This record gives sequence, C-alpha cells and structure tokens, in this order.
Amino acid sequence: MKRIKNIECIVKTPASCYQKLVLNVGAREMDAWEVSVLLAGGAFAGALNTLASSGSAITLPLLIVLGVPPGVANGTNRLGVLLGSLSAVISFQKSGSIPWRKTFTLSAPLAVGAIIGARAATYLNDERIQLTINMAIIAALVVLVIGSKRFLFLRESRQNKESIFMLPCIFLVGFWTGFIVLDSATYMILALVMLGSMDVTEANPIKAVFLLFASILSIPIFFLEGQIALIPGIALALGGAVGSWWAAKVAIKPWIKRWIYFLLITVVSIELVGMIIKN
Repeated sequence: MKRIKNIECIVKTPASCYQKLVLNVGAREMDAWEVSVLLAGGAFAGALNTLASSGSAITLPLLIVLGVPPGVANGTNRLGVLLGSLSAVISFQKSGSIPWRKTFTLSAPLAVGAIIGARAATYLNDERIQLTINMAIIAALVVLVIGSKRFLFLRESRQNKESIFMLPCIFLVGFWTGFIVLDSATYMILALVMLGSMDVTEANPIKAVFLLFASILSIPIFFLEGQIALIPGIALALGGAVGSWWAAKVAIKPWIKRWIYFLLITVVSIELVGMIIKN
C-alpha cells in the first residue's frame, strides 16, 4: 500500500530503497548549478519567512521548475522551512525574545492542526490544492489591508486581552501549515497580531517556533508517503538556515515593523498577480 511503501522498501530491499529515498519519487540527480540555485533560493526564502512570510512562494515554484513533481515539491519544501525556522529560533533565543510559556500554550492547537493538515494534503490532487492556495492568497491580502493599523501602530500590546477566537484560529493556521506551507507564516502573524494583541516584533519569534514545530510534525508524514526528495530538500535547507539566521537579527528591531508589513503586502500581491496570469 502507498501509506507504508517506504517502510516496506527499507525492510525488503534496503540498498535500492536507500537510493530511492535519496532521489525519491521521480526526482533525478541534480547538477551543480541547480543545487546552487536552490541554495540561493533557500537563503532568500529563509530570510523572507523569518521577516514576514511567503518564502514558499519562491521555493515551491523553483522546485517544480527544476523537475520535482508538485506533490513531492510540497513535501520537500518542508526541509527548507525546518532548518530555516530552527536557525531563526536559535537566533531569537540568543536575544531572549521568545516567550516560551505563551509559545508552548499556543503551540498545542497548532500541532494538532499541522498533523491533520499534513495528512489531508496527501489525499488531495494538485488541482484541488491549487484552488485552495488561490483562495488563501486572496484572503491573506484582504486581512492584511483590514488589519494595517494593528501592524503599524500597535505598541502597548501586553495591555490588551487575547480574543476568544485565538486558539481555534491557531488550530486552523496549524492545519494550513501542515497542508501547504505557502503563506502560513502570514496567517501566523495575522492571528498573533490581530487576535493575540501582540506587536509584530513580539509575534515574529513565536511564529518561528510555530514553523519549527509544524515542520517537525509534518515531515515524517510526507516522508512515509514518498513525497520528499532529499537532495533538493537539503540544498534548500542549508540556504534557508543562512537566510533565516541573518533575518532573525533584524526581525526584533522596532523599526522593522513597517518594513515587514509592506513586505507582506508586496509578496502577497505578487502571488495574486501570478495567480491571475496563470489562470
């Protein structure tokens, strides 16, 4: 059965299985220039994910252009997010900017949602996944415009109470992160800022932990489904770690808040234009 094909492969034919798992589902060996492109793309995407969101808007199309099937690209992309978010979390932790008690509390519904979302992604075809992505891009842009004041001007965040919709919303964000990483960091920031009454510079470190947890939980599911190609995934991950490390250094600065908002608006708008052109 498809669900356990990688486990069966390891038990029955370990040598050939190892080669299959390294290259995976139709993925071929990559040339040096292709690996270099993935390293550069991973670095830019890692920085973008740490500062704002939508690094996967770069890496997912890049993987597909380089010959990785869409379903496998969706799984493989998680390796870049994993190492990138880990790098960001380490950097944020060194600056003492992660409120761990609050983060762990909010991570519980996110973790459940991520597991369910990753499992759901393995059942849907590419057309349905693409339709969901299109709807999410439009929704993200609308909410960003509506919530502009909170992004740009909220300062005394600790004096405000969290919305009662906070935990259910975090669950849905977790589901989307497990389902398709694209724009998931946008929704994390939206939930933390608009429902959690946080400043953007407070939300960014928590967002990095969210991405790390969701990646750790979803990658095994995609791996067992044979939807991770290790060679391009490792290239993305190494690049993402470098980009995320640098971005985490400036993501907590007070002056970066306005730039993060406009970066989010720009990236989501570009995604929307690309979606319209494609359709």
